[in-house]
Amino acid sequence: MIVKNIVSLRKIIEDINFKKKICFIPTLGNLHKGHLSLVENAKKKRDFVVVSIFINPLQFEKKRDFESYPKTLKNDLDILKKNKVDLIFLPPKNFVSSNLSIVKVNKISEKLCGIDRTGHFEGVATIILKFLRLIKPNKIILGEKDFQQILIIKQVIKDFFLSTKVIVLPTIRDMDGLALSSRNSLMSNNKRKLASILYESLKKICEEIINTGIIPNRIDYYKIKILKAGFEKVNYLEILKDKDLSILDEKPSNARIFISADISGIRLIDNLKIKRKIGIVKGIIS
Repeated sequence: MIVKNIVSLRKIIEDINFKKKICFIPTLGNLHKGHLSLVENAKKKRDFVVVSIFINPLQFEKKRDFESYPKTLKNDLDILKKNKVDLIFLPPKNFVSSNLSIVKVNKISEKLCGIDRTGHFEGVATIILKFLRLIKPNKIILGEKDFQQILIIKQVIKDFFLSTKVIVLPTIRDMDGLALSSRNSLMSNNKRKLASILYESLKKICEEIINTGIIPNRIDYYKIKILKAGFEKVNYLEILKDKDLSILDEKPSNARIFISADISGIRLIDNLKIKRKIGIVKGIIS
């Protein structure tokens, strides 16, 4: 069923809460196989699956980015109906008002994408909190590609004493390794072919760390390589602890390599978990 009214949504949720567990998947629409992997996982658990489609204006710093975001609502609805999603929530226009209270998540939101995307994570945190309060899901399923966003959502759940469990599923990739993203469709065929260098770089950095260790300056080599391949800008390429995005120290920790780069004005992001715990000793990451 498709629900566009908050009052109706609340009535349905109240009724379902006594019968089934609720699993929530938030999306911006323009659905692809990555989104469908989340839906398939939720359906296997026989939960009541709620998918939202909402292009959240609060998380777009520039108006043109919001306006250019791919909008394919009719196709999205057909896909979700075909996959037998129990409820599709399409928030009303007043879901975001001009005097809306804003949620700010410190520290985690000030790294990586938070550095040059002013207000992005505040917008994410604010809308997710609204969704969680309305839908009251037992679980929220998210894709690993948006790892920083996952940490933000976990922090919101913790800070506001919510009981929703966060389920994180692996990033779904194209044949060449590029992480699936709605923004991929905005690239020309030539630029799309070049974009595979992001995942290639992540893998090679990971291999170097595991095999020989890597000095921090070595990261600059990969940045230059990405720029030479045709990207206009590397926003970041960093190795951080995946618990809280803090910097590496001597204590071995679970870590990830995070990358973001712009091509044809399109911002792509990705990350890769390093296969074992690592630290930085005597200037070498290993």
